[in-house]
Amino acid sequence: MLSEGARLLAKNIHKGLEMTAAVAAVNNAMSSVGVNSGLHNGYFHALKKKTPYADVPMLNRNAAEELNVAVACFDTLKFPVVEDLPKLIHEPLSKIKDALLFASGESSNG
Repeated sequence: MLSEGARLLAKNIHKGLEMTAAVAAVNNAMSSVGVNSGLHNGYFHALKKKTPYADVPMLNRNAAEELNVAVACFDTLKFPVVEDLPKLIHEPLSKIKDALLFASGESSNG
């Protein structure tokens, strides 16, 4: 039962909205940084044609800062399922398992 509980807890954390949102924010910010890097290199290439930096399309000058903010959110990320477990300290393991199953969207029937 402890192994099953640990599996359910890990599943709740891994598939929870909190983790999904945090990973999506990092992914989006990384994409923005990558695009900006390409635009930056393109800008220097365009200098040969005297293209003004401000005229480079899709440039996001805040991309690196947005990535830093997205990564930093992992330091304060909270998981409700983990915060709720201490409330069940005096409950039987079967009730703890049921709470983890409910949080993960599973049922005790399979």
